[in-house]
Amino acid sequence: MIMRTTNSEAGEPHTAKCSPLLGQQPNFDQHTPLITRFPQPPAADEIPALIPSPFSNTPHPLARQASLILQQRLNSKDLQATMRSECGKMFGVLVVRDRHGEIGFLSAFSGMLFGHWQWPGFVPPLFEQAEQDSFLPAGRAGLADMTRKLQQLESSALRYELGQKIASIQQQREHALTLLRQRHSEAKSLRKQQRLTLLMQQDDALHRKEMAALALASQHHKREATNARAHWDEKLQGLQQQLELHEQQIRQLRNARSESSRVLHKQVFATYRLGNLLHEQQPISHFYTDARPPAGSGDCAGPKLIHYARQQRLQPLAMAEFWWGASPATGVRHHGHYYPACRGKCRPILPFMLRGLDVEPEPCHGRAMTTSGIEIVYEDDQLLVVNKPAGLMSTPGREIEESLFSRLAQRYPQIPELTLVHRLDMDTSGLLLVAKDLRTHKRLQKQFIERSVEKCYEAVLVKRLPAQPDQGRIELPLRVDLDDRPRQMVCYQHGKPATTRWQIIARENNRTRIWFYPETGRTHQLRVHASHRDGLNAAIVGDGLYGLPAERLMLHARRLCFTHPVSREPMVFELPAPF
Repeated sequence: MIMRTTNSEAGEPHTAKCSPLLGQQPNFDQHTPLITRFPQPPAADEIPALIPSPFSNTPHPLARQASLILQQRLNSKDLQATMRSECGKMFGVLVVRDRHGEIGFLSAFSGMLFGHWQWPGFVPPLFEQAEQDSFLPAGRAGLADMTRKLQQLESSALRYELGQKIASIQQQREHALTLLRQRHSEAKSLRKQQRLTLLMQQDDALHRKEMAALALASQHHKREATNARAHWDEKLQGLQQQLELHEQQIRQLRNARSESSRVLHKQVFATYRLGNLLHEQQPISHFYTDARPPAGSGDCAGPKLIHYARQQRLQPLAMAEFWWGASPATGVRHHGHYYPACRGKCRPILPFMLRGLDVEPEPCHGRAMTTSGIEIVYEDDQLLVVNKPAGLMSTPGREIEESLFSRLAQRYPQIPELTLVHRLDMDTSGLLLVAKDLRTHKRLQKQFIERSVEKCYEAVLVKRLPAQPDQGRIELPLRVDLDDRPRQMVCYQHGKPATTRWQIIARENNRTRIWFYPETGRTHQLRVHASHRDGLNAAIVGDGLYGLPAERLMLHARRLCFTHPVSREPMVFELPAPF
């Protein structure tokens, strides 16, 4: 079925409606009504020489200033009251220079706003509404009709009655055949004893006659069992054929609906035509695997802003996107926080749309941010315990070779089987266990799998948690956010179980120092459990992915306890947090 995603960021179902503006009118430009002017024109040194990468975690100051102006508009009394019905949404601004050389900014929202694709003061969607209106309503009506027919077939009384009759006859069949098997089994045991008795008799003629009778009885029981199964199968066959014809209609209608939905999706995305200053044009489907864009592709604020600026011959200067409203139930988004363009839907298309412009290189989040050496906390013939510095990947990434492992490999060239037993996030510091040979690695990894390894992390949260409770347990299943890797999200349907115990150590001014005891080892588990609204709802200081960036992520693996794989002695290591 053709459906735009219904999450609060992008991809809500299309509608042709447009609504009047609510709230305070911004200072729009008279020549280009969608450009908002700054209260004071920016000075020359406030304008970036290169467009900052839309995938940067930190927006340019001028884009921040534009965001604050838009947020004042979103905070207006009338608009704020209306927005209470929204779950929360990503908004974006694009600072531009017009043909007269004057500086202003454009505003956009991801997906729809209050059920509308177009809203006065915000740039329109990438597609032409009239073009979609020429086929989308009819296509939707056809899908709705097929869905209605499918629901009728799936909930029909005939299907239910056939299923009940088949289940009842199958139960009767199993009961009858079970009784028959028991009777035949008892008769077979009796015949066996009779044969043993006959073998002891001296009368050969009587012996042959009785043995023949026993063989005949055995054959009779076999025929009786065969006939009984055939009898019940015959009773079932007619009903099963009727039900199969009904199920075949359901499958055919499902396949037809799926194909109609696929064709309609293709038609919808054919209306999303992307271009750039080099006069290159491509349909949006060109940029995704198998020409199948994720639902909501092209509907995020960033692509809308860049597309409209090109159409209006406006020079993009800097962009920012921020979340406004309540946090979502799945991913981690906080009211008023800035976020880079998503990597799932925007990463494939924004570089193409920005071609011909001077744009800063995309930040490489895997590049080592530290040159400090690796501190060896403990070493013997089987293993190492090291202190991983913050800002260094545990293992090499797709594009980045430098990592804790590569540095250790250079330090221990004589140990070819050197292997990390577990990992820490790039921005996390602290104790990490390394095996010197594969046998040791296997034994240590088994302890991790059996959860007999004790790990304790120390962190500082961005706000002061309530006085009570001082400890607790978080259980939120996690999976990767397919639209925005490497972010993780809470998902009760497809997520893997993730459990964290926590204990507050101190409340310091407006922050909280805490110990985490992870019982599972999911990617970004502690960071999501801390920042998610159903966890502690307080991001770790310096977490630019789930909170706000700072000098460093205040998360440190401070304690590691395991059993030595050879001596079987308990090994306990503690390393105070450096913050």
